[in-house]
Amino acid sequence: MPFTSKRRSGTFLTSGRALMMALALAAAGPVVSGAIATKAVADDQQPIAGGEMTIINGSDITSWDPALTNGTYPGGPMDVRDAIYGVLVYIDVNGKIQGGMAESLTSEDAQTWTLKLRPGITFSDGEAYDAEAVKYNWDRMADPETMAPTQAFVSSWDKSIKIIDPLTLTITLDQPNRNFGSQLAQQAPFIGSPKELAAAKQKSDIKPVGAGPFIFDSWDQGVSMTLKRNPNYWDQPRPYLDTLNFKIIPETNSRIATVVQGGATMMAGYPYQFGSNAEAPGVATHEIPIPGLYRAFFNQTSGPFTDVRARKAFYEAIDRSRLMQAYTQTGGYVTPNNYFTQVSPYYQTEYNLPEYNPEDAQKIFNELADEGKPFEMKLVTYSNSDLKRLASYVQQVMSAYKNVKVDVDIVDQAMLTTTCKDQLNFDLCVDGGVLVANGAEPTISGHLASDGIYNWGQYSNPKMDEELKAASATMDDAEVKADYLDVQKMVAEDLPLYIFGSETRFLLLRDNTGGIVPSDGGMLQKQYLYVCDDACQAKK
Repeated sequence: MPFTSKRRSGTFLTSGRALMMALALAAAGPVVSGAIATKAVADDQQPIAGGEMTIINGSDITSWDPALTNGTYPGGPMDVRDAIYGVLVYIDVNGKIQGGMAESLTSEDAQTWTLKLRPGITFSDGEAYDAEAVKYNWDRMADPETMAPTQAFVSSWDKSIKIIDPLTLTITLDQPNRNFGSQLAQQAPFIGSPKELAAAKQKSDIKPVGAGPFIFDSWDQGVSMTLKRNPNYWDQPRPYLDTLNFKIIPETNSRIATVVQGGATMMAGYPYQFGSNAEAPGVATHEIPIPGLYRAFFNQTSGPFTDVRARKAFYEAIDRSRLMQAYTQTGGYVTPNNYFTQVSPYYQTEYNLPEYNPEDAQKIFNELADEGKPFEMKLVTYSNSDLKRLASYVQQVMSAYKNVKVDVDIVDQAMLTTTCKDQLNFDLCVDGGVLVANGAEPTISGHLASDGIYNWGQYSNPKMDEELKAASATMDDAEVKADYLDVQKMVAEDLPLYIFGSETRFLLLRDNTGGIVPSDGGMLQKQYLYVCDDACQAKK
């Protein structure tokens, strides 16, 4: 039998715990997808056509290039591209692959995949959204000159693409990969008009021409942008909104104030950030029920953390629960014992990250100093009040140890990726927000594989690469669990990341916001959004 899912409808659960338990119980089964027609709203009102909304993002995009993909969290740069380009497939909140612009993605053996596009879709310039257009975009992503973040992923299968007919193409992988649909959803989901991409001499010349629910209207880079309803969108009567605005506000407190004062519809964040603002008149919160980890990157190419003893000492030197309390100004956090948390089917207690042990940490710092390698590190993060507080706490705690020096470098949010990933100008790099894992892949390989797109510290272990590939290649759930147990053993031994907390994201939003449909890492399906005629979001 091919791996497929039927068209279905229903209402998403509003309890994050219930959904996370559903994720834990569902097998991360081989793959698949089919069409979806989901009325996934947090209210019982019928959608209303018309009106506008404003979503606040913390940073702006630098180019409309559909090949530039990164985290699929709400309030991120992919939010904007999704509105213009739509997605071929996406991961729903139950961890299952669903069809977007594609009608289905199916496989008999998880090695040869068939992508079937929906008929009659056109780009906003009138060109056909067909198999040739998809192949053109993927060929472009696979080309190193495009500098796509997912070039390694796409180039590993791009040459195997065969166009069967105008709406169908096949991809044959080197080996079975049960997670191919998830990887495609998060790493190569956007398809732009080949005509417009070919006409652009450089990335800054690329015009936002897609077939998604909205079309481009205006853009004041770094400040705001306005999109209008695509009257030719394939899934009528969606989108419901006439206008979708994005407002760029880097500072968390300013984002919160803007929503509370009615200057925007929603922002993504965490309850500890919202505080009493969540109880303001006309305001509500909505949980994005996809768990995630707080993590930081150890630079493993130079500096103190090239020695695993230094990574262990750092874990032991700081009480992670107190670090979370300093970061969030809220107590009660349970620190993760490894990569997979308790709601995951791969959770285990056999291999654990180092616990707080200041005596042993000092012993290691002394050993390193005696060997002529005093522990001197630079912590890099971006200019956010929460992250500044975290950095200050780390610096304060570490200053109590002998043979330890910690410098802090606060950079602009837009420069963090360049400073850390591209320039490796850090010893410990703290990225804001949680690492969302809607299913194990592609996030875990993105961070732990030698060529992982999110592997900013350049951690490398051939055995880790082998186990990650093995977990994706088998169709046996017991083997997958065993492979991920080995992965967690290496995480506990190698300490490739500094994992210090876990949480789910929330939206702070106006209470007349309807049609909240999260996908992938929490990114909203914006075609479902609508303005309720009265309050339709309950206070949490």
